[in-house]
Amino acid sequence: MNTRYVRGITGAVSLVLLAGWVGLRAEDADRFRPYLRFHSGDVDPLWEVDDLWSFGLGANFTRHLGAELAFDYFTRDWGEPVNIAEVSSYHLVPELRLRYPLLNDRLVPYLITGIGPSWMQVKDNKPWALNQSIQVEGYTFAVTVGAGIEYFIADNVTFGLEGKYMWVDPIEGSVDGQPQEVDLSSPIFTFGLRVFFDENQPRPLVSAEPDPRSRFYFGVRVGGNLLTDDQLVSGVHLGPEQAAWGGAMSQTGGLLLGADFGQDWGTELSFDHVNHVLNVDGLGDAWEYGQGWILASLRLRHPMGRWTPYALLGAGVCYSEFKDEKLGSVGVTAEGNRFHPAVGVGAGVEYFIVRNFSLNLDARWGYSWDHQFEIPGYLGAQTGDMSYFAATLGFRVYLFDF
Repeated sequence: MNTRYVRGITGAVSLVLLAGWVGLRAEDADRFRPYLRFHSGDVDPLWEVDDLWSFGLGANFTRHLGAELAFDYFTRDWGEPVNIAEVSSYHLVPELRLRYPLLNDRLVPYLITGIGPSWMQVKDNKPWALNQSIQVEGYTFAVTVGAGIEYFIADNVTFGLEGKYMWVDPIEGSVDGQPQEVDLSSPIFTFGLRVFFDENQPRPLVSAEPDPRSRFYFGVRVGGNLLTDDQLVSGVHLGPEQAAWGGAMSQTGGLLLGADFGQDWGTELSFDHVNHVLNVDGLGDAWEYGQGWILASLRLRHPMGRWTPYALLGAGVCYSEFKDEKLGSVGVTAEGNRFHPAVGVGAGVEYFIVRNFSLNLDARWGYSWDHQFEIPGYLGAQTGDMSYFAATLGFRVYLFDF
């Protein structure tokens, strides 16, 4: 996911969220409380950490003690004496949380520590190392130590900041057959939301109210996509990205901003990122073709107690760019970074755990056209289209009524 624009969106949402709950009673509780945590972060200028995302599933056991299964993903440039590749790292670390509520239980500083498995894989060679054979892939483990602070903006939602150092046991990689140590240990910093699965003062579902209110929400979704039209233009095809699941399904993720208007209707603005490898006849794999899809959609809903199936129909733009050069790009350049029209249709279902928090599953099809592509001196200007199918899991946090 392109963290540059996502980080700005997340920050703006955080300000809206804080403003929406000013004056509402919110506080911690001294009981068993399970939760879901979503954090993002991108501090590349400081610690060379990029594309940082963090999820957690955990629980507070008492007022001062909790535990969490944390999933952290980030990439780092790697190589000695100069960086020659980007390496992805995945970490699944059980963490112990020691908490100390303050200010009438609204402000909660905490300490965390844990140890768990990690997996590393080379992602992209740098342009100056395209001709080198770089091998990095393997399991290892990570140890984390850190601290955070969170503020209750509703009795089951917190906004928090978290920093920790992640020591990752190095693995052995190779460059042109020569072994080289791969060490991705790094401090990481994130911010985001923690949503508890219960409320201090339980309220009925909106669908149970005689006059359902309109509500604003923020959401996240992650999953995979399959191309349904892989020919961008004649002689140019798209394929799964290098980090594809099962070798066929590319990863995808996005953020949502939306509003439900009463019982049945809503609107949603989605920001999704998908990535594919671009293969050119005669050159082979040449670039990654990154796309940022921004769609404004109408959402038709049908509440059925805690379950709410829905359908989506939207239109917007797809911004594409050529990035992360592959071996086939040596000696040539591509032109075509620009916005293109796009449409999407889909359906899904969400399940409300509490009044203001739902988990959701959806399936969507997106189509974009007028993709202009040119390799000066090799392939003349052409125009084409592409489409994909995506399946994602996610959640929506309903921030305030209006």
